[in-house]
Amino acid sequence: MTFRYTDDVIEAVVHHMNGDHGDDQLAIVREHARPDAASATLVTLGADGLGFDVEVPEGPELVTERVTVAWPMPIAERADIRRAVVALMPRENTD
Repeated sequence: MTFRYTDDVIEAVVHHMNGDHGDDQLAIVREHARPDAASATLVTLGADGLGFDVEVPEGPELVTERVTVAWPMPIAERADIRRAVVALMPRENTD
C-alpha cells in the first residue's frame, strides 16, 4: 500500500518541523544535500522525500534554492515519517 501525502498531513508535518525542529532541519540538509546551507525551511514532503527551501551562499549573497532529501526508508504509514526523519539526523562524531 502506498502512503497518501494528503494536504492535512503535509501541513501538520511542515508546521511541526518548522516550529519545533529548525536546527534539526538544517542538520539534515547539511548532512544529505547542502553542507554549505545557512538555513533550511521545510516546505513540502511526498514520495520523493522532504522538500526544503535552503539559503546557500552565492558570492557575498545568500540565495534560496529548493532541495529534496530522499527518505531513507519506505513510508507506509504516517508514523514512518517520524522514524525516517530521525534516521536522517547526522550521527554525532564520537572520536
